Amino acid sequence: MLINKILFLFFILSLTIFNIVDAGYTLSVKGKKLIYTGANVDFKITEILLTSQKILPDYSITFTCEIPSANSPVCTSMDMDFTKLAGKLTLRGANLKTPNIVIAYDIKANQIPLPLPTEVKWEPPTMAGTAALMTGDFLLFGEDVTTLPGVYNSKPVSLGVSSNTDATKIMVKSPGGYGSMKVTFGSMSFPVNFSRPVVSAVAITNNQISISGQNFWIDKKVISVKLGEDDLSASITSSDTSKILIDYDSKYSSNSSLLITVGGNSQTAAYYVTIPSYPQAIDKSVSKGTGGLITISGKCLKGSGPSVTSVLVGAYTCAVVGAQISTEIMCQLPPASKENGSKDLKVVITIDGIKNTNQLLYSYGIPQITKIDQKPGASLFTITGSNLGKTDSVIRVATGGSPTPFDLSVVGFDDEKESYLTFNLPTNSSKSAVTVYDGQDTSNNFDVTPTPFISNLKALPSTDGQEINFIGGYLDSKAKATISLLDARNQSVDCSDFLISPDSSSATCKLAPGCGSIKSTIVIGENSIPLDFNYQSPSSLVAKQMSDNKLQISGKNLGPNSKYIKLDMNGNELLASSLENGTVSFDLPSTLLSDSYATISVDGIKNSDSDQLDVELQPVVKSITQSQTSGSTVTIKGSFFNKKDTGLKIMVGNHSCDSLTIVDTQTLTCSAPPGSGIKNAVSFMVKDAESKLSPPLFLDYSPPTIMSSTSVKQVEGGQVTIYGTNFENTLITVNVGSKSCEDVSVIDSTKLTCSISKSTIDPSLTNKKLAVNVTVNGQSANGEVFEYDNEALNTETPKPTLAPTIKPTEKPTEKPTEKPTTSPIDKHIENSSSKISNSLILIFSLLLLIQII
Repeated sequence: MLINKILFLFFILSLTIFNIVDAGYTLSVKGKKLIYTGANVDFKITEILLTSQKILPDYSITFTCEIPSANSPVCTSMDMDFTKLAGKLTLRGANLKTPNIVIAYDIKANQIPLPLPTEVKWEPPTMAGTAALMTGDFLLFGEDVTTLPGVYNSKPVSLGVSSNTDATKIMVKSPGGYGSMKVTFGSMSFPVNFSRPVVSAVAITNNQISISGQNFWIDKKVISVKLGEDDLSASITSSDTSKILIDYDSKYSSNSSLLITVGGNSQTAAYYVTIPSYPQAIDKSVSKGTGGLITISGKCLKGSGPSVTSVLVGAYTCAVVGAQISTEIMCQLPPASKENGSKDLKVVITIDGIKNTNQLLYSYGIPQITKIDQKPGASLFTITGSNLGKTDSVIRVATGGSPTPFDLSVVGFDDEKESYLTFNLPTNSSKSAVTVYDGQDTSNNFDVTPTPFISNLKALPSTDGQEINFIGGYLDSKAKATISLLDARNQSVDCSDFLISPDSSSATCKLAPGCGSIKSTIVIGENSIPLDFNYQSPSSLVAKQMSDNKLQISGKNLGPNSKYIKLDMNGNELLASSLENGTVSFDLPSTLLSDSYATISVDGIKNSDSDQLDVELQPVVKSITQSQTSGSTVTIKGSFFNKKDTGLKIMVGNHSCDSLTIVDTQTLTCSAPPGSGIKNAVSFMVKDAESKLSPPLFLDYSPPTIMSSTSVKQVEGGQVTIYGTNFENTLITVNVGSKSCEDVSVIDSTKLTCSISKSTIDPSLTNKKLAVNVTVNGQSANGEVFEYDNEALNTETPKPTLAPTIKPTEKPTEKPTEKPTTSPIDKHIENSSSKISNSLILIFSLLLLIQII
């Protein structure tokens, strides 16, 4: 563009200054005058005649010449009318030697310089053959032209010129093209730009922009299209000189400038494209009575930046909810009113002042029923559909062919979608026509035939049998009806005199005695109605422990016999042993806890929580092990012991058996008090009261045992120490051989002392073990452990460390067969003592023999 301007300016200056020398004359243009200055010429110019038969009338330009020096005239024209300067030229002049003789010359042949075009302006349209106005001076001076030569894309072109009445304004036909080209006037060429693109209209439909206008081009590659900040050039699908098509999926509503450039030439006038929102659909029809949240889907439903959006549905303002996206607007539609209507409402979305131009109509929903379902075994019906409303809606029912409907209240509804309503149909209804009325509109009719049902019994029957009342609905008392019942073992149960009530809501029959669960089937016409029920559960239960292993439970609904009765006590299942006069008996295992949690079932039907069965078994003791006379841990066997029990106590006579420990449900241990004898009475106390269910129990103390004794001289007598077990002071006597050992003193349960009277030496007792008999409270023990020390050796035998391996009998009728086991040290001492005694006896015998001799 800059180069073109410079060339054009140079051209103008060259014409104005006029340096052209041709045939002795130079030409300059000053204002409206032509000035020819001659040098060494032989004529002066008097007139130039322009003859144009096609464009303008003939036009004469006259000159006045001055001759300041010889052969150098200066000829100045009159003021010219540039609009008439067109046509072929005829030059008239006078010979300087014969100035009165005017001669016409052919200006071209004589090479007289002519004024070239100046101030030329032309923007050819891009469409070939389209004429555009070319302006300038001297455009047709000297020529009666019909064409102009030019160059486009380095190729010569011919530009058609159309006639005009103004020589400064001619219509020139474009060769067609884009960018720029050159136009030639004689020897002068100058560049011109093709016309700038002009946008006349823009349409956006179906993800496409259609731009209509002028001076576009057929090759989309030379076209640039910008919409706001978006360059859409690459999305051009087709173009010609008057239309451009662009694939464009607009996301935002906006008012953006459109700039088109063709071959470097851009439009001069800004064109703004308004992209409105394009709502296409609304997700649902909300209830007129409540309004609701609707979602409008479409395109360009959001501005490109922070924007202000409003939605009108008819006369209702739909308040926008949440963040907008380009394809969706959510808004809260208010309830409809009669004044503003509810059908075919025009939707208008305004985003930053731009409203949608397409038409989208919306109607509030009217109730529509698609189906009605009956809840199995109930009078509750569910209407499914759309725009059914909520609690304000009314269910209208015409039953039995009656033309007059009655209204029912809604008992349940869909708070969010209004897609269902529930209602209770009277149980005496037959086939009915149902509609929904929302306060303004009534839905379609929907026929319903209720299915007969039995829901429950008015009361469960006693196991003794009684009349039962089936509660239900839609029971046809005129139809044939039967009933059949089966118990848990598929045995038939009789229920006689089956009748349906006149109001179709109940039926009765007389049920036979029984127990457990029942499967009933009522057949009315073609409808089979099942109902499972059971006899009453055991109630008014009282448990009583009759003995150490027998429990009786009395109450109601225990059934007709015992074989179906079970008792569960902490996971232990007990079968009934008998049932008499409403009292059932059970044999109790000894492993149960005293406070066992119990449930009783009759043919699988358990007592209810309200009829709780509390069974608190009294612990029972049955046996007790022996105790040492010094007191020792004894084991007591019994039943129903519970480690949680703290009120248990064992007494031996008047003495407590301390450190009582509950080992398990059948075992106790405690520390028996010191004592002796057998048949010591044992008392079992439960919560400070003696157990009445336990059999008489006695504690036997272990009988004494004799292990060893010390010796005395037969001739001296004296104190003897006897070792053993279970010695005790009560009624104790000691005999050594045939003698009574007096002054018995019990040191502890393993040691006692007594005194043997002196006697003469009895040789038969030498080296002989004498029996020692100890009797404690009626229990005796014998042991051949005593031997006289006739050799004056009186060494106390150490106390044995181990008990005898064989228990002595309670009475000293038999001689013990085994000696107590001794330790290695005691055995060594005993052997040494025996050897010393034998040596002394031998020495004593030798001395006696010597004395006799």
